[in-house]
Formats: sequence, C-alpha cells, structure tokens
Amino acid sequence: MTLDLIQALLAALVLGLVGAVSIALGEPLLVPSLGAAILLQVHLPDLPSARAWNTVVGQLCGAACGFAALTALGAAHDPSFSGVNPLTVGRVAATMVAVAGTLLLQALLGAINPAGGATALIVTLGSEAATLAGALRLTGAVLLVTALGEGARRISIRLRR
Repeated sequence: MTLDLIQALLAALVLGLVGAVSIALGEPLLVPSLGAAILLQVHLPDLPSARAWNTVVGQLCGAACGFAALTALGAAHDPSFSGVNPLTVGRVAATMVAVAGTLLLQALLGAINPAGGATALIVTLGSEAATLAGALRLTGAVLLVTALGEGARRISIRLRR
C-alpha cells in the first residue's frame, strides 16, 4: 500500500470517527474546516501547521475572531448565508475582520493553521450559530479532530521513515 493511500485512509478514519460521535451526540460536529485540518495532519505531518498546538489554537483563533467580529459589527442576527438567504454586508464585513484577526492572532500565538481561516468563515457566514452552544460545539469538534488527528499525524510520520 502506498503512503498516499494510507494517509487517505487515516484522514477518512478520523473524519468517520468524528462523524460517528456527531451522530451519537446528535450534534453537528463534522464541520468543513476539519477536512483541511486533517489533510494537513496526515499528508503534511512535518509542517508546523499540522502540529496539535497549531491545529487547536489556530482553529480556535478563527472561531473566536469569527464570533467577536459578528458581535462587534452587529451581524450575528443577519440571516445565515446559504442557497436560500443572500449574503449580507454585515456578514461580509465580519468575514473580513475575522480572517484578518485570525491571521494576526495566530501569528502572535505562534499557531499558524490555514484551517483556522475556514473556521472563521464557518462562524461569520452562519454555518455555526453565534451562541454559547455554537461556540462549545465548534470547540468540541476542533478538540476531537485535533486529538484523533494527532495520532494519525504520528502514524504518518513513522510511515515516512
């Protein structure tokens, strides 16, 4: 079996486990930024952005900046952007502020992780509710994929040697 195939199976396994937990809890834990995070962790395991610190802190920076931008700009109650609802000026402004804030905060904390930018958009575009429950759910999802993904990352590193 090739390394790429093993890495693909590891990524699928981690996301499958997160999906199973999501179904068991009845909570939407399987969010798009987790796909980017697990790909970094298993396919590019030696990059700093793939490490557990960068994964968890980088994504939580994105979530925090997303929630803060929505609140600061008063866009938290704008309709979520979807095929049904059009994009609002408030959500665009919150997205701009959140992504800029995410990059700055990640750099300050030494936790660059591109998936954090996607996490910011999950929040600012309304895929996750701008509530305490939404923040806790997103935090749980990030912690779960980080923990499972770190194991997969270490396996991937061992297989490369």
